[in-house]
Amino acid sequence: MTILIALIVGSWLLSDLDIRDRPVPSHQDVVDWIRHSSIPFDDTTQVWGSMEQVFANARVIALGEATHGQHESFEIKRQLTMHLIRNHGIRFVVYEASAAQMATANQYVLGQIDDWRTAMKGFGMMIWQIEENRALLDDLREWNQKSPKSAQVQLLGCDAQDAEAAMNRLIELMKDKSDASQERIRAIVPKTNTALSELMQGNPKSWEQAKTEIEALKNWLDTQSPLAASQQTEYRLRVREFLAALTMYATPGGRDQAMADLLLLQLDDAGADARCVLWAHNGHVQRTPLAYLGSTDLAMGGHLADKLGNAYYAIGFVFGQGEFQANAQLLDGTWGFRRYRLSAAPEGSLEWTLSQAGHQQFLLDLRSAPADEPIQKWLVTGHGQRRFGGYQVADDCDRMTRDVSKLPRTTPAKDFDGLLYIDQTTAANPIDASRIWEGKH
Repeated sequence: MTILIALIVGSWLLSDLDIRDRPVPSHQDVVDWIRHSSIPFDDTTQVWGSMEQVFANARVIALGEATHGQHESFEIKRQLTMHLIRNHGIRFVVYEASAAQMATANQYVLGQIDDWRTAMKGFGMMIWQIEENRALLDDLREWNQKSPKSAQVQLLGCDAQDAEAAMNRLIELMKDKSDASQERIRAIVPKTNTALSELMQGNPKSWEQAKTEIEALKNWLDTQSPLAASQQTEYRLRVREFLAALTMYATPGGRDQAMADLLLLQLDDAGADARCVLWAHNGHVQRTPLAYLGSTDLAMGGHLADKLGNAYYAIGFVFGQGEFQANAQLLDGTWGFRRYRLSAAPEGSLEWTLSQAGHQQFLLDLRSAPADEPIQKWLVTGHGQRRFGGYQVADDCDRMTRDVSKLPRTTPAKDFDGLLYIDQTTAANPIDASRIWEGKH
């Protein structure tokens, strides 16, 4: 399944149809507005100025990241998350990770298990196996240990990437656990994988047949709800997650749609007043279509904005220069962490303009921007930005991103509600430091 996902995602990345306009030069009025309206912060910041009212009104506060591997991004997100928990009543942290697997990490956060290594398996993918995520677990666990049950925080996943984890939990919960019933569920996974592969090769016939079988399976699963009332909510979630895992890679935006659906389902199950902070990549939390995949399908953030309106607040992360890491594969097939370094952002890029404000780290609310023409024009214009995923990063990524006209575009006011800028970054810290590889791969 992992190999299939990589092939599918890779094919969409290569088909990026985003139109790259010439960069818009920074206007002094824009720089002055950024300098005077942004909220500088550091590790000791306890008050976020005008953003406090924004945080108080949002139901979902999305914290993006320009890469999956920067220490500063994770630390700032952890700091801001704990601020939202302490001061704004946030009681759910939702992560871009398997919903079924994250249940294990949530057990640790709630004090139901004590082994942090077992808890870390809940994050699933290797890219998340970092000390910064372990620190998040410990912060949430410590909060819960000191809080009454009504104020305790839960850690949830919103991704459906792990079909096997969702399937295994589904089998544990369903009413009929006979061998025949289990086989009916298990057999559909390889069929779906084969059909998806053929669909990617231009043959939709097998996929149309697979969709019919998936719909029949859904109808049957609806009759297998567990007898215990306490398990029915989770069962409904696992059904949704498993079916999403089978179908979401049939379209470029299927995964983002699934993540939005799973997040909203869990939030609604928790009650009308339930609110969360969401951790995911910029490409997922953005409010706009997935142009970087060459698609008009909405990102997860777009679906959330459609449902929640202004109660969804998305913060895009931007960095000036420094290190990050991603997963890389050696010739023998093993995976590890590879470090990359970027020099100062190219002139005309989004991060170059933000760097002109002169602050090392700051948060900028885009919703409160003035109506001045130069500022509004900058906000609705696409600007090149350097951003990377969790793998498939070129060794010479710095050289390849020097031409601002070839960078993927970010349109500040359309994509996000706020921007968080970090001038200097370092790579995140893998729990197993021996998996850090030097040199080319």
